[in-house]
Amino acid sequence: MSAAADTTTIRYHGPGEGAELWGATQADFVLDWPNRPAREVAVLLQDAAAEALAQAASAEDGPEFRAAAARAVGEAWLQAQVERDGRIDSVAVISAATLAERPELVTVARSLATGAS
Repeated sequence: MSAAADTTTIRYHGPGEGAELWGATQADFVLDWPNRPAREVAVLLQDAAAEALAQAASAEDGPEFRAAAARAVGEAWLQAQVERDGRIDSVAVISAATLAERPELVTVARSLATGAS
């Protein structure tokens, strides 16, 4: 883990609105990191990815699960990006292809169902 990753704070700012037009659930975050201005980041969890996460977590695929998954998976994805190279765009899209490449994100969603029971 880099020194920047140790001092970077990822704060959840709430659910975004209107992302359903894009076929996604949105979670908004603010990153506070050293020697750079804060960055607002919208993480969009695409519908197909949300369906796959609900199935993997054996959870009901509904608005509550999707909002929780967008937050948890978005935060995990952002943390990993900060640790890897620190390059983060203002909009990040988590698709089914992203989940196939990053199975640790599926594990995060599984913990949502475990934590809710």
